[in-house]
Amino acid sequence: MNKTCRHWVLLLIISSATSAEELPITVLPPVTTVGDLIPESTEPSSDSQSLGIELPPVDASVLKVANQQVSSSVAPQTVQVKPGINELIPIAVDHLNRLVTPFDNPVVTTTSQATTSTKGKIVYVATADETPVTLYITPGDNQDIALSLTLIPKRIPAREIHLSLDKDSFKVLTKLQQRAAASGSKASDQEQAYITQLKKLFRDLGLQKTPVGFSLREPSKTEHIHCLQDRVQIRTGQVLEGQDMLILVGLARNTGSDPLEFDERSCATTKDDVLAVAAWPKVVLGQNESTELYVTVRRSLETATSLRPSLLTGDQR
Repeated sequence: MNKTCRHWVLLLIISSATSAEELPITVLPPVTTVGDLIPESTEPSSDSQSLGIELPPVDASVLKVANQQVSSSVAPQTVQVKPGINELIPIAVDHLNRLVTPFDNPVVTTTSQATTSTKGKIVYVATADETPVTLYITPGDNQDIALSLTLIPKRIPAREIHLSLDKDSFKVLTKLQQRAAASGSKASDQEQAYITQLKKLFRDLGLQKTPVGFSLREPSKTEHIHCLQDRVQIRTGQVLEGQDMLILVGLARNTGSDPLEFDERSCATTKDDVLAVAAWPKVVLGQNESTELYVTVRRSLETATSLRPSLLTGDQR
């Protein structure tokens, strides 16, 4: 029995060895770690390198300027000027330069090709080349004070220059500008009074009154109202004669079949001496409808002056 068992054990060992030699062998790769997968490099990677884009090198001086916070500006300059003395002032070429003057209404006189314009007290100057610009600046039409400037164009930023006067010149300027302001105010008051007078005359005419200082008479053959408006018939019927003006009174009738708006300005286009025009009591006229028309004209000096008969030509008793 023991011999038999040993025999089977021997067969089992031999068969096992034979089976092991017939099995295929699979060779596995060596085990790697995460660190082994990263390639060694002495330079850090970037997005441009991963995309295959090669950036050119940047000079260090450019980077230095880019990193600096540069803040520069050209401050306005104040120049004291004196009438009669020419001042040399640099300005920017190909830019708009601003001159702040002490005048309320500066007027620029120049023969230069430079462009000049005024707004209030400001004079703007622009030139396209480096040719010097010589100009005079006066307070309005008054030539008593004139600032003489020679502007030297340069390749610089646009400039703002404040022009100031010395004490004596400033006192003279103040008197001139006060006088001009008073004269302008007086002229404005006179104009307003004149407009008020015309309105009062037309109001009296609308109320069928003869204004004070005027006499009523028939129109002469040459005294007619002329209006350049279609479908309007004008007939002159009265003349009110004053010292320095005449008021022609007429009728304006709509000769068309449709209503129309009477244009008072059409009666002031044929004569330069027409002062005012008014229609009363209505402006919109229906078919065959009429309204009164008042036209004020300036009297000529010859007709405004009447002759006085001499006492020497009459009987003296």
